[in-house]
Amino acid sequence: MNSVRNLLILLLSINSYTQLLAQKIDVSSPVKLSSRVDKVKIVGKNQDGYVIRLSGDEENFQVYGNDMRLVFAKKLDLRNGDGFVQHIQLYKTGGVVYFLRPEGRATLLMAQVLNGSFQNAGAPIPVDTFPDNTEITQANLRVKQSANQAYTVFYAPVFSGKIVSSMQTVCIDKNINRVYKRFPAVEKPEKEMEFAKCFVDTNGTTLLVFNDGVNVMKVSVWGKNESASKTFSVPFAKKIFSDPYIELDNKNNQLLFAGFYDNEVGMSEAAAYGFFYKTYDYTLGTLTNQSLTAFPDSFIQSLTGRLPSQNNNRLYTFSIKKVIQRMDGGVLIAAESSIKDRREEPIVSLSSINPYTSYRTINTFQYNDIIAFSINASGNLEWNSIMRKKQYSEEDNGFNSSFVCVNLKEQLRFIFPEDISFSSDIDEFALRSTGEFKKHTLFEQEDKDVFLVPKLGKQVAPNEVLIPSIKKGELRILRVKY
Repeated sequence: MNSVRNLLILLLSINSYTQLLAQKIDVSSPVKLSSRVDKVKIVGKNQDGYVIRLSGDEENFQVYGNDMRLVFAKKLDLRNGDGFVQHIQLYKTGGVVYFLRPEGRATLLMAQVLNGSFQNAGAPIPVDTFPDNTEITQANLRVKQSANQAYTVFYAPVFSGKIVSSMQTVCIDKNINRVYKRFPAVEKPEKEMEFAKCFVDTNGTTLLVFNDGVNVMKVSVWGKNESASKTFSVPFAKKIFSDPYIELDNKNNQLLFAGFYDNEVGMSEAAAYGFFYKTYDYTLGTLTNQSLTAFPDSFIQSLTGRLPSQNNNRLYTFSIKKVIQRMDGGVLIAAESSIKDRREEPIVSLSSINPYTSYRTINTFQYNDIIAFSINASGNLEWNSIMRKKQYSEEDNGFNSSFVCVNLKEQLRFIFPEDISFSSDIDEFALRSTGEFKKHTLFEQEDKDVFLVPKLGKQVAPNEVLIPSIKKGELRILRVKY
C-alpha cells in the first residue's frame, strides 16, 4: 500500500514539474533599428498578428505572424503637422490610432482607422478639441480604457492661471462615437494634480481621483446620465508610501485602493511599515472594506535576516510593481526593491611629470528581491512570499533590469535576467495561489542571441507574453507561450 502511495506522490510531483516547465520559446529574426526610433512598445495581438510600435521622429508598425516572422512593417501615414500619437486600439483586424493635430492655437484629437495592412481606411475623424497648443496638450493629455475595451476616456486639465479649474474629459465607444463630454470641477493647484487619474468602467461610467489635502483623496463620478454625477472623499489613516495602486473592480462595482503606508510624520526619511487596503462602492460613494496591516515580524526577519526591532520594522527601497485582482475582490501585491546610487572611481594619471589622481562618478542601478502579499476581500493578509534576485548595472538607467509578470490565473510567472549581461540566464519564478513558488532557468540569452528588456514586456494573450530584445542596434521579439 505504501509503495502505491509513494508512486502516486512521485507521479504528481513529476506532473507538477512538467507543468512548471511547459512553455515554448520563440524569437524573431533581427531587425536593424533606425536612428530615428527612440521607443519600442508592444501594442498587442489581433488576427493580423503581434503588433509592435516603433516611435520617434516617425511612427512605424511591425506585425509578426504566429511563427514570429515579420509579416510587414508600415509607416503611419500622417499629414504634415500631425503627430503625437496618444493611443492605439486594436480591432479584430486593423485598429485605430488617436493623434494630435494643430488647429490654430488649439489642438484637435483625431482618430485614424487602419485596415488589416495598417493602411489608412478613410479620412481621420475629429474626436475633441483642446484649448492649448499641441506641445502643451501632448504634455497633459492622458488616456484610460475600460477593461472590456468598449469605452475610452481622454482627459486633460483646464487651467486658470496656476490653478486647475476642471478636468476636460471625453468618453468615446469602440466605434469612435462620442458618449459624453464633461468638465468635473477641481479647483486645485497644478502641483497637487500631478497624481490625478481617470478610470472608466465596462458600462461607460468615468471616475476622476485626485489629492484633496493631507492624506485625503477626492473621487468624482459621472456617466451617460449627467444627473447621476457625485463626489466623495477617501481619507487615509496613514501617509502613503510610494505610489498607491488604484483601479476599478468591475465585477464587484468597487474602486480599489492598495499600497504601502508610512508611520512617520514630518521630514523623517520615508519608509513602508505595512500595507493598506480600501474598497468603495463608487455607485453610492460608500466605504465597503478597509484594513491597515503592519509587516509581520516573521516576514521582516526572513527578508532582512535580522530580528525585528524598532529600527528594523520598515522597508525603504520597495515599490509596488504589479497588483492582481483576486476573484473574491481581494488583491495580490507584488513589489520590487530598486536602488539608484553612485560611486566614485579613481582615475590615475600616467604622466611622469605631474602624476595625479582624479575621480569620475558612476551611476549604479540595483533591482533586487520581489515580495508578494495576498490580501482577501476583507483586507486580511493570507500569505506573503519573498523571491530572491539580485541585478546590478552601471550607467544604463536599469534598462535591462527588473521583470515582466505573466498572469496564468492559477499562478503568476515573474521572468527576469539572472544578471545584466549578454550571457545571462533568463530565469523565472512560478508563484502559486498558495504563496509557494519555484525558480528555474528558461534559457541562456547567448543561445537566443538576445538582450531582453523585461520592463517593456507585455502579456498579449492568456498564455503568451512578448519581450523585446535590443542588442547592438537590432530588435528581436521573444515570445514565451505556456
